[in-house]
Amino acid sequence: MNRACMAVLILMSMAASMWAAEDPTQSLYVQKCASCHGKDGKGAPAMAKMFKLEMALFDLTDKATLDKKDEELIKITSKGLNKMPAYETKLKAEEIIALTTYFRSLAPSSKPK
Repeated sequence: MNRACMAVLILMSMAASMWAAEDPTQSLYVQKCASCHGKDGKGAPAMAKMFKLEMALFDLTDKATLDKKDEELIKITSKGLNKMPAYETKLKAEEIIALTTYFRSLAPSSKPK
């Protein structure tokens, strides 16, 4: 009986770790975007201060950003804008599209354009 309980616990633990596995796009966002845009997409105050830019420029969840069409956000991510670097040679097109969808998901009740 003890072995059966142990087996069930092990299987439950394995299933829980599979469900808790981090989304690859979330991982990519943390690696490439979060240092400036923050883990929550609302911007990193230290980066805004360092670059001497308004915090709103780093906020991916604000109305101005969310009102942009996906194509425009993909272009900004690909080509860069102002002090934001271009990622077209560092990321695949599918990754850039996935990142756009991901950061839209950070905003409450956001809808893709």
